[in-house]
Amino acid sequence: MGHIYQAATLAGELLPHVDRQSQIFFMTKSDPGVVSRLSEVGLEVSRLPDDDAIFDSLAQHRPDRIIFDKLDVSPILARRIKEGIGCKLIIFTNLTEANQYADVTVLADIGSNFKNIRENDPITGAIHYYGPKYWILRPEFFTYAGRPKNPLSKVRNIMMIFGGSDQSNLTSLVLDQLLQMSSTFEITVVLGIAFAHKLELESIILKNAASHSTVNVFYDLTAVAKTMQEADVVFASPGLSFFESLVVRTPVLGFHQNDLQRDVYRGYLTTLDKSEIHRLPSIIESKSFIFPDDPFVASMEIGRGKDELVDAILC
Repeated sequence: MGHIYQAATLAGELLPHVDRQSQIFFMTKSDPGVVSRLSEVGLEVSRLPDDDAIFDSLAQHRPDRIIFDKLDVSPILARRIKEGIGCKLIIFTNLTEANQYADVTVLADIGSNFKNIRENDPITGAIHYYGPKYWILRPEFFTYAGRPKNPLSKVRNIMMIFGGSDQSNLTSLVLDQLLQMSSTFEITVVLGIAFAHKLELESIILKNAASHSTVNVFYDLTAVAKTMQEADVVFASPGLSFFESLVVRTPVLGFHQNDLQRDVYRGYLTTLDKSEIHRLPSIIESKSFIFPDDPFVASMEIGRGKDELVDAILC
């Protein structure tokens, strides 16, 4: 869901800067749930079957700027855009060679060991932004960042949010461990629109019906910032939600979904493997979380580079 929220938020930031004759619109190959979420911004959303259809539509529209927010942008599509349309190309959060065709690239949590860096390519003129400063956060997270929050004494209110699909089903695994503990928790489980493990999650809740803890499950929750700010700790996978929690000054415990996340965060921001979930009781007891007032976290200026990115896109 991070890509969807970033794209929608960025569109909202760009809108005040375009004239009435200009248009901002979305294109996606994703399922109707994504289309519905993007449509909430109030802009046109087209669902297309493949990259060829996307290119044909772009060639017809001839936009001045094209922005991708996607992990696996096709290098072939990026090259066709530069050669066939010739517009300014901006790519967020991409891990493929398509970045070499971009005028602006943004990688908020990969490639710089969480340092904020702005690089100019002296040959191509491309600008590359790295670091958590360049996450695109919804405005409400900065609103809740200013709300008073007491120091963490005892963990009671836990929020779990493991991405739009949670491919490793960390939700079920972590919840099972929490419900078997003797402690009493209020657990908020936030599921994305692509979560495919609902039956297993329901069976975990049923199996632990005798637990003293309470569980509230939300699908595609909109009040994420408020819920995060009210939690004692947020359990999240590496990505946007991980940093959103720190912005609203709530400690976070990370669980990586894959080897890439593990390797990128290792040595800087601790994350757990699913094989380590059994350690949760001792981790919670010792409050071995990542705290927002940690000097390393404070130096990240999470989300504070949004205006800089808007200027780079529009110039």
